[in-house]
Order: sequence, then structure tokens, then C-alpha cells
Amino acid sequence: MPSEWPRRFCCDEDLALIGNDGRFAAEELASWGSRGPRRTTQELIDVIRAQGVEGAHVLDIGAGVGAIHTALLEAGAASAIDVDASREYLATARGEAEKRGLAGRVEYRYGDIVELAGDLPPADIVTLDSVVCCYPYLPALLRAALTPRPRLVGMIYPRDVWWMLLYMRLYNLVHSLRRSSVGYFAYRHRDVRALMSEAGYSEVHDAGSPAWRVVLYRATASAATGRPAFVAVPGSTSGV
Repeated sequence: MPSEWPRRFCCDEDLALIGNDGRFAAEELASWGSRGPRRTTQELIDVIRAQGVEGAHVLDIGAGVGAIHTALLEAGAASAIDVDASREYLATARGEAEKRGLAGRVEYRYGDIVELAGDLPPADIVTLDSVVCCYPYLPALLRAALTPRPRLVGMIYPRDVWWMLLYMRLYNLVHSLRRSSVGYFAYRHRDVRALMSEAGYSEVHDAGSPAWRVVLYRATASAATGRPAFVAVPGSTSGV
């Protein structure tokens, strides 16, 4: 992992730091086609659908092969925006949407959501599947995700249990020795919850697997006014 992360991810070299897993896009698409979404991804899809998606506009951040917004569109959502830092993932998601007859309902944006948020239209639902753990600035990421003032925000990220933190530290060490930029950032759930609460969102679902947490937040009345203005929580970021 880099010793110093750029404050802005605005070009291909920078974006590769947060979008380089796109090299496995073909394999992930094949797995989705044969076995369906990963269990945690399916859980997030199910809890969002239970809240109602008819006519909704979806912002899928780091959408990968597009499993979440595809499922929500097929369940009745009106449109989706796929923002990804990987050209490979965007191309793969676009191809799958075309095969399913959804191409006209999905817009694709290449880049960092923190850079792009101000130019995106309002959204009813925002999702971040395995994105929080790959971004070095948690408050900036959540602020960007909440800029469209969604009513629902769903996230999947690693649990902050000791053995998962140890695994991520060892994973990062191995990739650092290989001079690879691939790596994890560990965030405490209490800090994610605190930032979301400060922005006017209440947690309505917290489950997942032993390794991955699946959470859903719903906007409260206070979330309807203004943009989120929270600041960093001391000690909330750990590049393990």
C-alpha cells in the first residue's frame, strides 16, 4: 500500500489505488451468473427491496459487475447511476445491463465518488458494497454518498472484530511486500454509525456474515435539510 494516499483521486493512476480489483470482473460476472450474488450482497438487496424500491433512483457506488443496481432495477427501481473507479468493472456492468435490456436505465460514471458527488442528481437509494473498506477517508466518502440526500443507504464492509483486523493487517503486509496497492482500511462500526447519525440517518438493519457487516440506514426528518457537514471522528481511520 502507498505510504501516503492522495487527497484526491482524479486520474487513472490515482483511481487505480481504489479500483484495481476490476481485473477480476470477468470472474465475478461468471460467479454471479452461475451462483447468484454473494450472500451478503443478496442480503443487502433483500433488505432494500423490503423498504420499497418502486420508481426509485439508485446510486450504486463501486458497483462492480452491477449486481445490486441490476436487482433493484428488475424489482421496479426507475434508474441507476453506476460510479466506479475501475473501467473494467464499468464495461462489464454495462455489458450485463445490455444483455438484460436495462441499458437505457443505467448511467455510468468513471471516477471517485468524492470528486463526482457534486455533479450527480438526487437519488433515493445509495449503496456501497465492499467500498468503505477500500477508501482511505471515511468522512469524505460518507459525505459524498449522502450528497444526493437519499432516503436509504446500504453498506457492506468488514466487521471490526480482532481476528478480521488481524487478517486485514496481514493481507496488507503481504501485498505491500509484493509492491501491490491492494489493501484494506479498517473502520469501527461505532464511528460509521456516529457519522451517519450526525447526518440524520438511523440504522434499521445490522447483520451480515461473521466477516462482513451488512447495514441499512434510513433518513430521519433532520436529513431532509442541507448537506451532511460532519467532520472526522478522532481515531476513526485505520489503514491496517
